[in-house]
Amino acid sequence: MGTNSKSSHASYAIAPSDTAEAVETSGAGAPPDEQQLSDELVTAKTDLMVAMDNLETIAAGGEEGAAGYPDLPEDPAERYEIFAEQIKDAKEAIETMKAEGASEEEIQAQLDALRAQSLEYLNSLSPEELQQIAAAKGFEHPALVGLSGKGQHPLVHWLDPYYDDAIPSKQKIQAKALQRYDQLLAGQPLGGMTLAELHELEGTPLSSTGPAGTWSATFEQIEAAQEAWKKAADEVAYSKGILDSEKLQDLLQAEKQILTAHCPDIDNLEEIQAKCKIWTGDPLEHAKISTSTVLPLVQDAIAAGDMSLADAQHLKPREIVDLLRTGTAEAEKEALKAKSQARQDQLAALDKALDVHSAAKPDLESPLALPDLAGNPEAAAQVAEWATSTGELHKLQTDAQGWIHGVLQPASDISMGNPGLLTSHTVAPKALTTEFNAWAKEQKLGDLRDVAEQMGMPDADKAARAHVTSFIASSFNPALDKEEINAKVAAAAAKKKAGTPVGGDNGLASDEAVKALQSKLITSGSAPSSAPASSAPSSAPSQAGGLTKEAKEAAALSMGASPEQAKKLAEAPTPAPAAGSVPRAPVKPAPPGSFNAKVQALVANLQQVKATTQDVPARIDADVVGSWSFGPGKAANLGGTYAKSLHDAPDGSSWLFKADKDGGAIAHAESAASHALSLGGLPSVPVYVKNVEGKSGSVQPMLKDTHHFAAEPKNWSQSEVDAIVRSHVGAWLVGDHDGHQANVLRTASGGLVRCDLGQAFKHYGQDQLALGYAPSGGGSYDPVHQKLYQAALSGGLGDGIKVNPAVAHPIIKNFEAIPDSQWRSMLHSTAHEGVKAGVHWVPTMRKAAAKQHGIPSAKVSSEQIAEAFLDHAVQRKQSLRESFTNFFVKELNMPTAASLKHGAK
Repeated sequence: MGTNSKSSHASYAIAPSDTAEAVETSGAGAPPDEQQLSDELVTAKTDLMVAMDNLETIAAGGEEGAAGYPDLPEDPAERYEIFAEQIKDAKEAIETMKAEGASEEEIQAQLDALRAQSLEYLNSLSPEELQQIAAAKGFEHPALVGLSGKGQHPLVHWLDPYYDDAIPSKQKIQAKALQRYDQLLAGQPLGGMTLAELHELEGTPLSSTGPAGTWSATFEQIEAAQEAWKKAADEVAYSKGILDSEKLQDLLQAEKQILTAHCPDIDNLEEIQAKCKIWTGDPLEHAKISTSTVLPLVQDAIAAGDMSLADAQHLKPREIVDLLRTGTAEAEKEALKAKSQARQDQLAALDKALDVHSAAKPDLESPLALPDLAGNPEAAAQVAEWATSTGELHKLQTDAQGWIHGVLQPASDISMGNPGLLTSHTVAPKALTTEFNAWAKEQKLGDLRDVAEQMGMPDADKAARAHVTSFIASSFNPALDKEEINAKVAAAAAKKKAGTPVGGDNGLASDEAVKALQSKLITSGSAPSSAPASSAPSSAPSQAGGLTKEAKEAAALSMGASPEQAKKLAEAPTPAPAAGSVPRAPVKPAPPGSFNAKVQALVANLQQVKATTQDVPARIDADVVGSWSFGPGKAANLGGTYAKSLHDAPDGSSWLFKADKDGGAIAHAESAASHALSLGGLPSVPVYVKNVEGKSGSVQPMLKDTHHFAAEPKNWSQSEVDAIVRSHVGAWLVGDHDGHQANVLRTASGGLVRCDLGQAFKHYGQDQLALGYAPSGGGSYDPVHQKLYQAALSGGLGDGIKVNPAVAHPIIKNFEAIPDSQWRSMLHSTAHEGVKAGVHWVPTMRKAAAKQHGIPSAKVSSEQIAEAFLDHAVQRKQSLRESFTNFFVKELNMPTAASLKHGAK
């Protein structure tokens, strides 16, 4: 901790002596709510103020003029420890504030400020200071990360005390440093640095012996061990189908034999051992490892005490192999054990939530049996607990689906509990909401408001039945937005207070008022996310009748209806069009800021969310898809460059297999691109790398009742234009310039989703974020975003429709939130498989690597080319905000878009 750690920082408290008194007495003239602060909340706020002031002073270096810390240590590591303690104190104070009822907005604001303060301090340190601090905290070989010199230094994240030390993104940074050290040990220079230069930089001597060994070997024994290892590695590398357990065991034993040997007669033993580590991992990375492969090894490891039963039950086959390998770094093994423990904790929490949920719904087939609220003083708390626990259960089940089916199954004698709990007791949000709504209709509104209030709903006493019911259901149905519901309640309450009822002076729900609202709802445009009625598919809702009752009620409330009027409108049938009537033309958007414009925007958002969430399957763990066996295929005549076939998945759903003529490189790129878009919050057909019938390629689920987005820009709605702008952010991030209208699907419910990302990353390093740049386009093959911008500049959009740069901000923010280490990990296979196949971007990245390392292009290694690709990918993610700000301002001549650059990150 250093001499000025926790024990001494107490003497450095710098808050003004009257801080606590100021907080306690400030309520004298404050609003009533602020006068009710508990003593604990006052103390927590005071502690937070002290910690934040201390952090600012430490960041200022304790210089004269900055209060407190007059003797702040010069040593960066000791100063960091004091800073980290203050971050810890601040987080504890915020947690106390949260427990004492501080608002979510205040808590989030304080957390954002604390996170920003931590980053600001760490980013102000030099790379040498970061390395010194990291080494003091036990980081091995800190000089081997951040070699590119681009973007935020990885050690900033590793040292950031705002985040727990055990999170995976921090562990990956250490793992990368150890991997690079193994490369140096194997005699491979890294960024111009040799092993000797690294040890000189670290001030540590080069070891003259091998790693701590368990057996003394002669020169001949080392040679024999190497031969055995090479033979075992070849056996694994050339295996077809699922890897045989015996071959895996031979390779792991051969690796262990070399890595645990000690032979003073061999000067380069460390280099031999380092190569053994690296080259053992290569055939294992490409081998097909299943639970049947690792089961005999697991049984032996448990019997020998080399592995716990709990780890065997909660790790996937590849994770088990990494845990059992001698060549796996200890830090990585500890990370795997931590992952196992996290999964155990996850299942324990799942069981606890399941107990509460199943009390009212024992299984999927049983009807929902919640208690009646009337006359039962405990029922409200029971329903609130059930709704909250059911939401937790749904989230835990969703998270567990990514790994639980990949661990040892009940067929083995060390099976993992009962994975069937995830299926027989699955929370189906949509169906459960229907059941819950039916139950809620039989309850009194006042009783439902009590439940909602206990669950934290503000203004529950002012909320309509539909709002209260939706608020409660939002706990277990992600499609319902709590904040949006609360905003609607507040808006309705404000309108009512302002005396603006609709349909009569007394605000009663007259039949005339209901009819007027119905008419306005229809003519306001209830399906702006769909094509015009003349071109929309018959299954896409085109009138208000296609909305749920909740959506109609929300729309009516936003138009100024009273809760009673809104309810009556929602329950009334929508008038059918007159016989022989002409399909309604696209609705002219209302003036910005007007009453009708708000209605249109609200309904558009409702429809867009509904259309995209219900039609596009969520992405699942790639290992789950990897374990599936697909049925025989039949030709799919869908056009495109690659051969395609349709196959049945184990659950009977139809999947498309696309063979990859580049040995899997394109499949890896498309899979990574679709994964990236999903992380950014953009709808995309999920794609997975898969071998089917002996061919490498990709698989993806088929969407039902879709057709190509073929409408002309003049017929695009505002919600469609917004969707295209958002999609453009993701397309640029993954270097995809092939988003023409045939590669954009309109789903059965009218949503828009990208498909066919096979050209992702193709032009990486030489493409441009510029108007008219379409290397794969031309005419009808121009990306839809290029057509949009050209139409916007030439007046080719519909009346009132415009490009809104602000809609890009949430997507940019989502991508910015992906840690650089995670981003590199996601694209690792894309980079290395692309180099192997010599894809389109390789020459560009070869030149970049040659320039970075100061060597001729001919001497650039495959590893360096792949790293140049990953460096470019990280730089592109980091520069998204600035790039799109410049694009909108300079290319589209929209000076107000400059605000995008300063949006909250």
